[in-house]
Amino acid sequence: MTPSQKARLHLALAGVMIEPLKLLLADVLGDSGVPHEFTAKGGACDVVIVMVTWGEEVGAIADARALAGDVPVLAILPFGDDELARRVLAAGAQSCFALGTPLALLRASLVKLADLAA
Repeated sequence: MTPSQKARLHLALAGVMIEPLKLLLADVLGDSGVPHEFTAKGGACDVVIVMVTWGEEVGAIADARALAGDVPVLAILPFGDDELARRVLAAGAQSCFALGTPLALLRASLVKLADLAA
């Protein structure tokens, strides 16, 4: 059974923007009917999510990778920026999502990455 078919999608949050990120994800996944829960730091999860900003993206991804182990990392970008997207992917994130783009893409990315972790 893949994570998208599981009863719940288990998400870990890394970085400094944890509460706003948690609210955004809860809204997106809740509105889409995707059962989910946030795991404690170091707990088993399907995807690790981190908010990144210019100048801090490499450190943020490194911290998320340390938390994630073999689990996919999704970087949330504050805006659409091809260079920032390239940098977070080069730093070790498996995918990224820019705020301001359709939130359905965020849900799709999470489910896809969770399926990769299965």
